[in-house]
Amino acid sequence: MELRRLQYFIVLAEELHFRRAAARLAISQPPLSIAIKQLEEEIGAPLFERSTKLVSLTPVGAAFYPEALRIVAQLDRARSIAQRVASGERGVLRLGFVGGMLLRRMPEFLALHRRAHPEASVILRELSSGEQIRSIRSGELAAGFLHMGGPVEELDHLLMADEDFVACLPSSHPLAGAEIVKVKVLRDERFVMFSREISPGYFDTVISICAREGFSPTISFEVGHWLTAILLVAKGLGVALVPRCFANTGLRGVSFVELKAARTHSLAHFAWKRTSSDPLLLRFVDLVRTTLSSRVNKHLSD
Repeated sequence: MELRRLQYFIVLAEELHFRRAAARLAISQPPLSIAIKQLEEEIGAPLFERSTKLVSLTPVGAAFYPEALRIVAQLDRARSIAQRVASGERGVLRLGFVGGMLLRRMPEFLALHRRAHPEASVILRELSSGEQIRSIRSGELAAGFLHMGGPVEELDHLLMADEDFVACLPSSHPLAGAEIVKVKVLRDERFVMFSREISPGYFDTVISICAREGFSPTISFEVGHWLTAILLVAKGLGVALVPRCFANTGLRGVSFVELKAARTHSLAHFAWKRTSSDPLLLRFVDLVRTTLSSRVNKHLSD
């Protein structure tokens, strides 16, 4: 059943006059008459009573009219939705994140996105950096907020944050009250950290920090979430090197102490698949890039 025929039927049902209906449709009368006849043949019953002076709906036509309106309205709605999705105004954005990103700028980006695209939905999944990389590559995620040790094949990325690591120590630790500690004084401690599979960027960075200080860390626990690592430290089960943003969380049972070491930086990234053509994702990428650039420009001007 052609949409054009339904639209012609609706206009004629409202005008009940072939000439006026044709004028409203901006066509001549013969194509209108042919389309109505074809629709009646398709339905198998007349939709209009015709005379030399009057056109009126048959009972079949009267019953068909509200259904035709509903069908055309639904098709118009479907077209509008598809167009908004194609333009990036509507759709579903699946994003991954590691817990620490909630303490950085991820919430700001999400708030800006919601204001700019109120009809779009965002699905968040808390995953390790390694899991996010695999999920972005496979298409399960559109993008992610994660830690990367360097460029990753198939992915583009933006640097979100570059901050110092601090030592996370149990509150009962002898160095918990210190203002600053050297990394090498932690050589005999047991470390709580992510495995390389879970977060390759973090793992390689911590191993490198310790190696520059002349030791390889003894790992007592490997975890998948920052909060888990900090809570294990709070229970006295090890120490951890964590990004500075965690020092402002107010978590009990731990102390965060400055590290005296060169190049002890935690890098946070926003990454997405290089070949993606998802319009909603591309709008989000532009938003993140623009927001980061504006912050850099403001910092330089200050």
